[in-house]
Amino acid sequence: MSRSIVVSPGPVDVPPEAILELPALHHRSAAFERVVVESAEAIRDGLGARHPVHFLTASGTGAMEAAVANATAPGGRLLVVSCGKFGDRWAEIGKAYECDVSVLRIPDGAAVDLGAAVDRVRRERPRYLAATHVESSTGSLFPVRELLASLGAERPVVIVDAVSSFAAEEIAMDGWGIDVVVGASQKALGAPAGVSFVCMKGRAGRPARRGCFYFDLNRYASTEGMSGAPFTPAVQTMQLVHRSLAAMRRAGFDAVRSRHRRASAAFLSACGVLGLAAFPEEPSAAVQALKLPDGCRAGDILDGLSRSGFIAAGGQGALRGRIVRTGFLGIYDGATLIRLVRALGEAVRMAGIEPDIAAAEKRMEEYAEKNRLL
Repeated sequence: MSRSIVVSPGPVDVPPEAILELPALHHRSAAFERVVVESAEAIRDGLGARHPVHFLTASGTGAMEAAVANATAPGGRLLVVSCGKFGDRWAEIGKAYECDVSVLRIPDGAAVDLGAAVDRVRRERPRYLAATHVESSTGSLFPVRELLASLGAERPVVIVDAVSSFAAEEIAMDGWGIDVVVGASQKALGAPAGVSFVCMKGRAGRPARRGCFYFDLNRYASTEGMSGAPFTPAVQTMQLVHRSLAAMRRAGFDAVRSRHRRASAAFLSACGVLGLAAFPEEPSAAVQALKLPDGCRAGDILDGLSRSGFIAAGGQGALRGRIVRTGFLGIYDGATLIRLVRALGEAVRMAGIEPDIAAAEKRMEEYAEKNRLL
């Protein structure tokens, strides 16, 4: 490999040549306005939504804060159903904005008990409900559609973090009854970190909190002749977001999501041959969290991957040292995934365990050949 490839849950790998190929644009030009407008249209397509999309020059957490600042009121009960670190972040932001925060914490890696979640909503009757669709700290997929269907029409304002899930997992904002969705550039959109977005339904919108300036979404409202970027945007990152979204629209979002699901399932199957089982009970297509065999240390596996030219991630908080996390959103090269499986196998072997690396590679080769990725 001529360079290391990032296969962490995010930021995902961005080839240097992708940035070098971008045309020079000024952020107050008509050309950049088209980038913003067309990107917003594509995100609405991907979300199944008809609502304004506002782009922020901020991480995904900035979009989460903007959602809370613009969709909640001080003292309003905010119920957070959290599956991990980033679900917990909704509670932290809610407290900072003086919401009355209640948390239903799901054990790391465990499936959501829908009955318990529905019962909690009906008992507490919160004004707002927040969840993270793909919990990248554990690789878990949150059953957003099933929960909202169980709640029916008498549901709170629903706020969903789709930072890791957008374009990798199915999401239907209007069809499922979601009021606010936030996302970011550094996952399936295949761009550097630094751009995030908020899509908000009318019933969730309200004047931003007093003292809120940069995250007041009223400032981002697009009007004719304006780019919808009131502050200096991350121009190149936005261009890469636009390029990725255009490719997804051409392919079809359903096809893009299907490819992520099949690639992740094949990778998890190959990892199982190596003794690296999926950590969550409900794995996502966006993030793969792998349990380590007895005798393996996460640091050794990550070091082994690094020597092979791959940069992955370990666990966070209580999961530090217990799991290894990968993500290859935006990478569709089957040969790269086969090399990643081989590198994982070699790292496990160096830890003193003899996995069947050839069998694991064959699993990934079968996927790559079937999908014409070699």
